[in-house]
Amino acid sequence: MQSMIASCLAFTFGLMFLSALLPGMVVRDLWSAAKAAVVCGVLSVVVGKLLFALLSLIFFFPILITGPIGAFVVQTFVNTVLLLLTENLVDGVRFQRWRTALWAAVGLTLLQTIAAGQVGGG
Repeated sequence: MQSMIASCLAFTFGLMFLSALLPGMVVRDLWSAAKAAVVCGVLSVVVGKLLFALLSLIFFFPILITGPIGAFVVQTFVNTVLLLLTENLVDGVRFQRWRTALWAAVGLTLLQTIAAGQVGGG
């Protein structure tokens, strides 16, 4: 439960931080970012795990060859899809282009990777 709350908070602040860095990404306020974090978390459990498993099967050999980088790329793609779905469900979070969502997903995937290392290592 504690890691889920920490993940939600990290995602919320990650969205706020990335919206300040990325032109074309708009997060209206902290409440919108928090709602997006919860919605994206639920989507990740429902859709993300299935999508990650499917893409991992399709790209098994490239992931096997590239190792963690390949898994990172697949997770980034999954996060991009989840962010675009979240954009349609949460008022106050918008991406002008899909490439903006892709860059946001890269940043959030890095944040997830770092957070997972901290939670798992501590």
